[in-house]
Amino acid sequence: MTNKYKDTRVDRLYDFIESVFFQPYSVFRHIWKQLILLSAMISFGAAIYVYYQALDPLTAIVASVSTISTIGFYAPPLNTMPSLEKILLIIIMIVSVGSAASMVQGVVSSVVKKELWAEDINKMRIQRMNDHIIVIGYSHIGRYVAQKLIEMNYRFCIVTREKENIKELQELNMPFILSDLKSPVEVMTQANVSNASSIVLALEDDDTNMLYALTAKFMKKGIKVISVNNDNKLMEGMKKAGIDVVLPIYFMVGSVAAYSVASESVLGAIQGGDSMISGRHIVQIDVKNNSKLDGSQLKDIPVDVLFVIRNSEMLKYSAPDFKVMAGDKLICLTDHESIKQINQMNGRPKEP
Repeated sequence: MTNKYKDTRVDRLYDFIESVFFQPYSVFRHIWKQLILLSAMISFGAAIYVYYQALDPLTAIVASVSTISTIGFYAPPLNTMPSLEKILLIIIMIVSVGSAASMVQGVVSSVVKKELWAEDINKMRIQRMNDHIIVIGYSHIGRYVAQKLIEMNYRFCIVTREKENIKELQELNMPFILSDLKSPVEVMTQANVSNASSIVLALEDDDTNMLYALTAKFMKKGIKVISVNNDNKLMEGMKKAGIDVVLPIYFMVGSVAAYSVASESVLGAIQGGDSMISGRHIVQIDVKNNSKLDGSQLKDIPVDVLFVIRNSEMLKYSAPDFKVMAGDKLICLTDHESIKQINQMNGRPKEP
């Protein structure tokens, strides 16, 4: 089951206040131009009726709305109307009837359309954040990053350029920004980078990842930047760009997949870091009954055993003469050649 982003009580209070007081302003901000044009059309028509038909202002407004909306509630005798009045009304009907209907439809749509005001409320949520994480990208890796951050109870916001993600993000209550990512400074400002602690770049385009990394470092000194690396050739360039953690995702997945040929339980691959451990893998070895590995001391096992799991208990800091037993799970740091040796020991019966 996918976890939802949980706001704090203070955040929920702010969300309620903003939805009550800010929502009308947000909607008005999207439709004020249409309202002004519609009001001008109605006022012009009312002025004609006041001048030529001697109607009181309120009745004239009703007559103007009737004409523009084609309801036909008020229709003065055409044969008694002055020619100029007829010409002006013709102009109003030609110019405003179609556009007025479209404007009314647009205004109503804007009022009932949640996304228009929800977007502004979302931006305000993000501006209230402090010490949060900015996740750029919500396809594939970004989605998993977000779910893990929820489990770890971190505050974060998502930046995505895929409109199809909006419904999912709203259902999961995640603060997000929809952007085409063409303006890094604008996006970083909306994401409140000045108060953020870290940024995770999970885009499939390394050039865009580097651009946003440089922008974040420029706008917030000391911010931690973690970036996915899609092209292994650009890894060094990304490190030189100041990215703190570079994750060669496809290289790591390919490496683990290939390494799984030699071991059934590959837990992960190590890339970067000290040259002594870079390129090595973490694997789990299940000690088989009556194998050569059963009863061996740790010092005789050709891999670095990080810890042993025995009877669901994690045994750490074991002495070199510690003996492993059948049923133990060895969590090891190893290379390809060493895993071959330990597999042979684990598959070979004890010598009588």
